[in-house]
Amino acid sequence: MAPLSSREAYRAYLVVEVLRATGEREFPLQLASTLLWIGAHNGCLQQDLVKATSMSPSSVSRNVSWLSSTHRLGKPGLGLVRREQDQLDYKRWRLWLTPKGEQLISLIEQHLLDPL
Repeated sequence: MAPLSSREAYRAYLVVEVLRATGEREFPLQLASTLLWIGAHNGCLQQDLVKATSMSPSSVSRNVSWLSSTHRLGKPGLGLVRREQDQLDYKRWRLWLTPKGEQLISLIEQHLLDPL
């Protein structure tokens, strides 16, 4: 194996490989961005995710569906996120990591923090 020229780039590579290990061999960056933002803001409002990522509401909704239990195309989703109506305003949605999502974020954090 070639010697490391950048530890940070190698750590980023490891994170990408963790994401690909979900079964989505081509894990789009928008999907990764959505997952990581939810992981950093567990219980956030979906509209806050729209603002933070500058993605359209439809793109965020599509990515959240893909990360949840049912993909928008009717196939199984990744089961990493759950979406619930906000208790104070039924028009708003809150986004939470599932236990599987929490495990994935924990694995990513481990790759970022462990010595190489």
